[in-house]
Amino acid sequence: MNPKDYEDYKKNNVKASKSQLKEYIQIYADMAKKLKSEDAPELEAVKKNIRLAYPDEIYFTLVDEAEKPVKLTLTEASRQYIIPVFTDIREYAIGSAKIAKLFLDKLEMKVISPEDISKMAEEDEYFQGFVINPHSQNFNMDRTGSF
Repeated sequence: MNPKDYEDYKKNNVKASKSQLKEYIQIYADMAKKLKSEDAPELEAVKKNIRLAYPDEIYFTLVDEAEKPVKLTLTEASRQYIIPVFTDIREYAIGSAKIAKLFLDKLEMKVISPEDISKMAEEDEYFQGFVINPHSQNFNMDRTGSF
């Protein structure tokens, strides 16, 4: 979500679902499905738009009572994990309700930026990346914001 739109949402409860990244991810998914390949050259322009949109938005994630993000482990034997992030308030509302059922802790929303994600990657070797809108778009990006 664009930071200005988030401020408008907090103040006036409007523009709660505006996310350029979310739109680009949907275009990417629709095209990849039709092309039956994520390596198709036709997707390069959409990938570029995703890379450009990602740093300009803020995201919503879930944190526990210790203010630590919800971690989705990659395997049972590994300590590596990803975190779920949501592009807008509507995605957060649906996704957080589903994820909260998996955890016993009291979970709350936290706004994070790409800079916060980058800092997490620098500080925690087990952090492998994030999944955007896991209940709907399920789009994965690695710790550097690449896919």
